[in-house]
Amino acid sequence: MGIAVGLALAIVPAGLSPLAGWASRAATDGPGTLSHFDLARKDCLGTARNTTSKVWFTVANGVLSDVYYPTADNTNVETLQLVVTDGHNFTDLQARDMTYTV
Repeated sequence: MGIAVGLALAIVPAGLSPLAGWASRAATDGPGTLSHFDLARKDCLGTARNTTSKVWFTVANGVLSDVYYPTADNTNVETLQLVVTDGHNFTDLQARDMTYTV
């Protein structure tokens, strides 16, 4: 039964296929869409010490660059950095104004 159905769909002319109109539209998250992954240049990769944690993180240039949850391929935080300010005279961003060495 499954083979007969597969063969029947293979010989349907393209103009009559219910999916024919979909081919002309751009794919969701296709080329040109911004990536959700940060810099490939990572200083460290980490996770919790216990084996039950489903959180992983990476650091790049001293900034928490990616947080993955609940799987190691699902990024939920793209960049998390400290901002230091007195509220009036200065604002320092961790990525822009601070020095980091490994």
